[in-house]
Parts: sequence; C-alpha cells; structure tokens
Amino acid sequence: MSEIEEPDNSDDLGFTQEELLEYDKHVNFYYINIINSLILYTYNVEQLDEMAPVLIDPLTELYEELDYAFLPVLFETVFRNKLIDESLKSELLMFKKKVDDIPVEIWDWEFLDTNEIWKNIKIDADELLNKLNIETRNYNTDYTTILYKNK
Repeated sequence: MSEIEEPDNSDDLGFTQEELLEYDKHVNFYYINIINSLILYTYNVEQLDEMAPVLIDPLTELYEELDYAFLPVLFETVFRNKLIDESLKSELLMFKKKVDDIPVEIWDWEFLDTNEIWKNIKIDADELLNKLNIETRNYNTDYTTILYKNK
C-alpha cells in the first residue's frame, strides 16, 4: 500500500508559504541591504572611513553586509516581490561571486583604491546600481543606528 503524499507547500529553499509571508513583511529592508552593499563597493578608502559612525568597522562590514544581503531567502524575497527585476539576478550573483573570490591578502585598506581587482569591483558595483536605476551613491541609514564619536 503506498502512502498518500501531502502537497509540498514549500519553495525551492524549503520555506513554507507562511514563512515566506513573514519574510515578505521585511522585503524593503532586504532590498536596501542589497543596494547599500553595492553602494559600499563604489566607495574609496576615504568614503569608507567616513562610514565608521554607521558601520563601526567599514572593511569588515563591506563583506558582511554583502554576505547578509545575499542570504538566499532574503535575496529571493526581493525578487519574489519584484523590487528588483529577475533579469538582474544572475548579474548580482556574479558580483557576489567576484567579491567572494577576492584574495584574502588584499582585503586591506592599502589595496582598496589601488588594486586592479578592487578597481574592477567598484566599476561593477557602479554599473549594477545604474542598471537598478539607483541615482545616488548615498548609503541609506533608514534601518541603521548611527554612533557618533565623542570629539
């Protein structure tokens, strides 16, 4: 006797419709994370250093913000809700792979403005932002607590 299979109400990542609806509630936050992470990759050392009140350690946040933005369920939520056109998905994933492939020895302030890999990453991030119709390169702090240094 064969078992009757229950219909699978989960997505490709294994999330139920109820779980996906919970993620949908925060889709603007996930979208801003993607945009902010790309914006950070367009910045030079001086601009990143100025982000210290927001990012605390800009070099670490450079990678961590991108990593978070590309968590599969968060990334997919942005596309499922059509905040970013599906046609840009592969380009965004390619950008993430290029960042993941940056050699660990050049994840250092001294290389950000001078190394060819970093220069190309900046160009790629800028081009992606243009394709996303993002006109400004200002980091969006709507979901951020800003820490001010005592002078």
